[in-house]
Amino acid sequence: MVTFHAHFKDRKAAIDTLSYRLTLTVCKWFSKQPRLLKKIYIGALEPKVLYGHGAGGHRLKLKTFCEYLNVVQRRPLLAMTRAYRTSSTNSFQVLEGVPPLDLRAIETYATFLVLRAHKDITVYSEDFSWDEYVQMESPYLTHPAIKDGIGFDWMEPKGEGLEIFTDGSGINDKIGAAMVVLYFCKLIHSERVRLGDNSTVYQAELVGLKLAAEFVLTFTTTRRVNVFSDSRSALQSLADPTNTHPLVGEVRRFLKRARSERGVFLHWVKAHVGYHGNELDDGDAKAATDSPSVSVDLPVSSSRFKCKLKSIMIQAWQDHWDYTPNKGRFTSSIIPNVSLKTHFWGEMAELLTGHGIFPAHLFRFGIGNDDRCACGAVGDAKHYIVSCPLTMNLRARLRFNPLDLSTVVRECNLPVVGELSRRVRALLPHLQRS
Repeated sequence: MVTFHAHFKDRKAAIDTLSYRLTLTVCKWFSKQPRLLKKIYIGALEPKVLYGHGAGGHRLKLKTFCEYLNVVQRRPLLAMTRAYRTSSTNSFQVLEGVPPLDLRAIETYATFLVLRAHKDITVYSEDFSWDEYVQMESPYLTHPAIKDGIGFDWMEPKGEGLEIFTDGSGINDKIGAAMVVLYFCKLIHSERVRLGDNSTVYQAELVGLKLAAEFVLTFTTTRRVNVFSDSRSALQSLADPTNTHPLVGEVRRFLKRARSERGVFLHWVKAHVGYHGNELDDGDAKAATDSPSVSVDLPVSSSRFKCKLKSIMIQAWQDHWDYTPNKGRFTSSIIPNVSLKTHFWGEMAELLTGHGIFPAHLFRFGIGNDDRCACGAVGDAKHYIVSCPLTMNLRARLRFNPLDLSTVVRECNLPVVGELSRRVRALLPHLQRS
């Protein structure tokens, strides 16, 4: 019997091996695709570490276990940033825009408990009740032999016969859906509904298709009806027989009946290209968001839950970054706010962490004669950014406030910061006084 401790040691060994192999090959393509390593980490390494979270999630309350998770994360982060290994893991995480692994584990475990185990949870004082969220249908309730989707194609409206256009819209955190019916380009019927504010535009698109199916089923005669939607994601969900979203299943059942009894065919059209019916429907969907009352109240989508959970995790990461007293403080003065979009590496990472080919840093580890720059001042990273005469011409091109180092990493400054980093590295033989 494999214990969780043995399982996790195996995961750590696997991640260390993969990270080492990536490090051996990264030099061949890193300069051309520096963000590729981050994609590999997020898509492959992180899920591999977090595999089995359902069994080990309760251990996330243990400080030692959380610290060990971040130790596992260190080697991949070092490969991604290509920074000095003396830098802190906290700095690596902020430089690369990768949250601490313990927070990602909490996020993954919370998602499992609410959406799969159907348990109420509390995450950082925020309560979540599982029955408020969409619960997927069991895939075993329908025999595989009768599982089929509702196909669609791409076809331009021709203005012939009966054409129905559906749409969903979200404005100012309000969601609406609408459906308009044209007969030889003449508007003969329209419906609009407002969904709950916790709904998504995707759900609104599906509700619009449901309105179309319900309307078609009121006909007393059978004829061909073309239904147009500009939401490819909604149409693809209906075409996928393995999709177990309850709203998708409900709309699919309505459309199957409408297709068999009234000859309904689904078509995808491009949005905002001038189709009369689509523009009418788009206006109705937007108008539906202004309705004073909610007509359709759906369970909160899992994407809303995950988005809320992610924002909680980012805030916890920010708090940890703000109140960690001894690690990454120089980096914190330059990058005070954490973000998933941040990405600094190489020489730039050395400058932003203060760990690099600087006299002060080298002297601290017993390398070099003293900690002074050739100009006589202490040769740390801040010195070369703010005051060193050897970098004066590059510093003149920076748009920043010397009293606020966070202004150094503005978008307009990044090319110059990269040049500054390379300049300091090139000056190494001349930095220390003879």
